[in-house]
Amino acid sequence: TVTEEQLEGMKQRVTPLVMGLVNLHKDVDDKASKRLVESAVGSIIEGVGVEIFLSLVSLGDGNTIAKDKAWIIHTLQAATATSTSPYRPHLAFFQSHILSLARACDASSGSGNGKGKSTATATAVEKSMAQSRVVELWSLFPYFCKSPGDIEVTFPALAQTLVRAMGDKRYSALLPIICSGLTTIAKCTNEQQMNVHGMHADTMDRAGADAKVLSTCSTKILPSLFRLVESLNGVDGNNNKSGKGKDKSQDMDMDDEDDDDDDKPKQNLSQEAQRIVHVTDAIASLAPFTPETFLKGLFQKVIQRLLIATQTNESDSSEKMCTLLGLAQALVQSQCLEESSITLLYRAVKPILQTDAQSARVQKRAYKTFAELCRQYPDFVTADGRLQDIIDLMIGATMVLQVSARYMRLRCISLVVKALDIIDNQSHMDIIPNIMGEVLLSLKDANGKTREAAYQLLLNMSELYIQKNDMTTYFQIIVGGLGAQTTHMRSAAVMALSRVVFEHARTDMSVQNLLPSLLQTVIVLFDEESREVIKSAVGFVRVSIAALNKDQLEPILPDLVEGLMKYNRGKSRFRAKIKIILKKLVRYYGYERITPLVPLDDTRLLNHMRKLADRAARQKAANAIATDGQTLAGGNFDNLMDSDEDDSDDGRTLMTGITGFTKLTSGSRKSLKSLKSASASAMSLSKADAKSVRSMAKSMASGKSMASTRSTGPRIDTSGERSGDILDMLDPKVNKNVRFAEEDDESDFSDDGEAIEFDKSGKLVIGGDDKIHFGGDGNGNGNDIAEDLEQQREGPAGAGAGGTRKTTNEQHCEKIEKMKEDN
Repeated sequence: TVTEEQLEGMKQRVTPLVMGLVNLHKDVDDKASKRLVESAVGSIIEGVGVEIFLSLVSLGDGNTIAKDKAWIIHTLQAATATSTSPYRPHLAFFQSHILSLARACDASSGSGNGKGKSTATATAVEKSMAQSRVVELWSLFPYFCKSPGDIEVTFPALAQTLVRAMGDKRYSALLPIICSGLTTIAKCTNEQQMNVHGMHADTMDRAGADAKVLSTCSTKILPSLFRLVESLNGVDGNNNKSGKGKDKSQDMDMDDEDDDDDDKPKQNLSQEAQRIVHVTDAIASLAPFTPETFLKGLFQKVIQRLLIATQTNESDSSEKMCTLLGLAQALVQSQCLEESSITLLYRAVKPILQTDAQSARVQKRAYKTFAELCRQYPDFVTADGRLQDIIDLMIGATMVLQVSARYMRLRCISLVVKALDIIDNQSHMDIIPNIMGEVLLSLKDANGKTREAAYQLLLNMSELYIQKNDMTTYFQIIVGGLGAQTTHMRSAAVMALSRVVFEHARTDMSVQNLLPSLLQTVIVLFDEESREVIKSAVGFVRVSIAALNKDQLEPILPDLVEGLMKYNRGKSRFRAKIKIILKKLVRYYGYERITPLVPLDDTRLLNHMRKLADRAARQKAANAIATDGQTLAGGNFDNLMDSDEDDSDDGRTLMTGITGFTKLTSGSRKSLKSLKSASASAMSLSKADAKSVRSMAKSMASGKSMASTRSTGPRIDTSGERSGDILDMLDPKVNKNVRFAEEDDESDFSDDGEAIEFDKSGKLVIGGDDKIHFGGDGNGNGNDIAEDLEQQREGPAGAGAGGTRKTTNEQHCEKIEKMKEDN
């Protein structure tokens, strides 16, 4: 607990820092600095809380929010989500400071203040901004609901304001915000009541007082929330358009001049559904605090109206039934209903599940409500006499089941199965065979969620038999599906066997012991002409081979291989899967054992597999020998250390006409461009650039060209061509000769001796072996460059001085010589 003295001391220490940051945000202009200031302010808010921060900083003059401080609201919104302040908030501060500022912004958003087109346009903009400020201020409400310290004093008066604000159709965004705050305050109060052990006496008394206040206020809030759910669903709360319901909707103390929502089509169903979820969550959170008699009466009214709606043929009866079922589900979720109320709900939902007269949406909502009942009240489901009635209801309603309700129906069955007591009540196990058929057929459903729910239900039932150590009985129930008349059911049964084996074969020895006999049973299905059955059988064989050991599999190996090679109509479709299975069998037993079992017409497949395996083995052995025989003299150590796995295109990442432009070719092109620019810059040198030319000569004499020092792109090692070998650029292994040079690369792999030359037009000049060798005299200078060029200008014996055309490098060296003479 923080004392008043500590609080005041903290305020004195924080005030200069906060005011300095606020003023700094006003002074800086760049966005980066503003973001840093906002981050610092957010950290302060997380530590001290919104209430203390707003007591130090004023957002405006009391009538509106200042423009230069609007950023504080956004910072407050972000900081409240992760606030760790030890100071408990107070609803009184929210009511006196935040709501007063929101009312001022709402008042400033009034229209009709000016005349003329420009004034009306400006008013519309100001109105929109003011309304957005109202929503932003209200978004702080959930923060003040986290264990506030003044519920007993402030919440009764604030509750009336909350009800009116939720009904204001001008601010539809306030509904989820307020409902979230109500849910938070109810959950925090409930946690305080649950954790009374070790609490101080004053804290326990305050928790009890807060619960009483919520209980009193819930009698006013819950009916309003019920009406909001009905209005969001487009349903009138009193069967028809009654004046009483209309009067209560106008009792929100809000202007209705902008109420045009009734004229809009239902185009934002997802947003409306999200609002309904927020409202129902608030109902479920507040219901435990509601007096039992009041809640029971409210629930009975909902069920009564539901029964009336089921017997009417009005156009909006489906929407009304869905709304009432949603309200009943919210009350069931609160876990505060008596057994009589639960029984009443079961009796009301049962006729809806037994008929298809209602729409698919109503049946789906009924299953969803019944699933919530099974989840929250498992004892009610497993009571004597009622469990069998529920199972009969599930089985009897199969023929009238709507397609869209299958998933929720499986959830209901799954919750019933989880509630079974197989230890003390043997009769519960008799339920499994009755529902197995529907579960198997659901494995082939077109909806992915339905299939996954069926698989999960299948595993839940298997857990029951594992507890009894009786998996044999469970497999017998599933294998019974193999005798069905339809291929659809037989395929589903094999898929169920595959999933159960996959989940339990490695951990349960009883399943592994049963697997050989199951595999023999499934092999019989290879004589089927149905593709879906063959597909399921091939999948089961693949799972079984991975789970069985060699000794268990060997006795049935001939029948297995013979069955696999019968694939008939599925030959082209299942060839790849069968090939994978044969590879596993060959890995276990070898080609000598498997080849005699394969029909003569299909031996080519095994021969092809053997050739591929031998080729891969030889290549692997050759690579191993080459790797082991490497020496430092061979020059392959770098390749060994720098090698990596082949990329997706088998190493063809150079510009070979196959891959086109890649990242690697991009680097090489940049390298060529850099060489071209270096040559062009060297051609335009003047006397004033003599020093830079001499440094370039030293660079070339030391073994580094302009390209290797200025470009970090890839280079190709062509040193092997000096001995007569030709580098094949189409070879996938050519990437081993590619290196990315760094500025400090002093290895033997450089561009020396393989210099690339360009003429004035940018074309590549290719010379012979007697051309220029960029090298020094071994003493670190580049004096022999000019000598080599002089000899080359003189040409071979008998060549005249003017009989040959000067190359670009000759022109360079002439400039170098002139510069040396001038110096």
